[in-house]
Amino acid sequence: PTILGLALVPLTLIWAAHPVRLLQLAFVAAVFEAGAAMVIGAFGLPTALVPGLMFISFIVAQYALGMRYPAEGAVFWALTPLLALLGYALLSVVVLPDAFAGTIRVAPQKNDPLQPVFVPLAFSAGNVTQPLYLAMNAVVATATALFMTRPAIPYRRIMGAYLLGGYVVVGLSFWQFASRIAGLPFPTDLLYSNPSWAIVEQMVGSVPRIQGPFSEPAGLAFYLSGLCFCCLWLIAHGYRMMHMTWLLALAIVAMLLSTSTTGILTLVVGLPLILVFTAARADGQALARLGKTGGMLMLGGALALTPVFIMKPALINAVSSVVDSTLTKSDSDSFSQRTATDLAALDTMSTTYGLGVGWGSFRSSSLIPGLVATAGVFGVVAVLWLGLGTTRLVLRCK
Repeated sequence: PTILGLALVPLTLIWAAHPVRLLQLAFVAAVFEAGAAMVIGAFGLPTALVPGLMFISFIVAQYALGMRYPAEGAVFWALTPLLALLGYALLSVVVLPDAFAGTIRVAPQKNDPLQPVFVPLAFSAGNVTQPLYLAMNAVVATATALFMTRPAIPYRRIMGAYLLGGYVVVGLSFWQFASRIAGLPFPTDLLYSNPSWAIVEQMVGSVPRIQGPFSEPAGLAFYLSGLCFCCLWLIAHGYRMMHMTWLLALAIVAMLLSTSTTGILTLVVGLPLILVFTAARADGQALARLGKTGGMLMLGGALALTPVFIMKPALINAVSSVVDSTLTKSDSDSFSQRTATDLAALDTMSTTYGLGVGWGSFRSSSLIPGLVATAGVFGVVAVLWLGLGTTRLVLRCK
């Protein structure tokens, strides 16, 4: 057990009979993505899985006592693509690494600096840990979906836990920035205790790239992009909870500190799309709320940053280096290496006849190449099916 695990286990036991509390705890614990609750050999038990396993036990116990949920059929039909993907992933690790062993070169889950980027395909630890992660995600998703069909679900409390997790992430991100800049002590060993993750520490010129409780800056940017869209959507619909405007501003600053090109582009493209979707619904009040929030953020940013740049002109050079690095990302060695990895992942389509090389055998930098390489055509179809089906359910609910 790690320190995170020793903190989570007592809370999980205290709330064992309170499923909503377990869900809230999972939302907060999940932000410690690079940490582990327990280390078993080379496998780190994800922190969110401690309350997650107890939540699953609660649902199983209810079924054992004869309880049934009102929309079981709808849940299992909606999650059929995810469960089918899990089944294919488990079958693929048994068959495909041996079927194509030595004939295909793959990018392993963990890069060894003493070895080339690509190695011959063979059964590895990734074929065990990655299916386990997928299985845990699928089972938790199914159990949670069943529970959420119950009447009188306290949605506001569950959403509040998600927003609290956002405050934890931005707080740790600013703490890490202060540590990298001024040498402030930072709990690195506590946050990065999962041996299943390759932890990076990167710089853009003289500017440190911040990753918070995640394994890399891109992981932080991925989480913060969802957090920003969530805050904007809640603000547009008039909800007031957890000082969301402040959280949105802090999340945007933390996103910029990550210097993740993908994350920044996601905000640049995604935030205007929120306005477009809102305008398409002809909701004048929502547009007014978003306009007011945007004006407050720009005014607050100008008032906060202008004195800082006046007193510290050297910061302008640091910002300029980050902007130049972002604009010239496609010319960098890391971008070229990631592009080559993604292309190699796509090339497995023809050499494996669309079957893939087995879940966990190939580590790519992008979603579609990763699905193509590890789960073949079926993996791509399953994910698209899940996304379209979920979208259709949301539209029906509206």
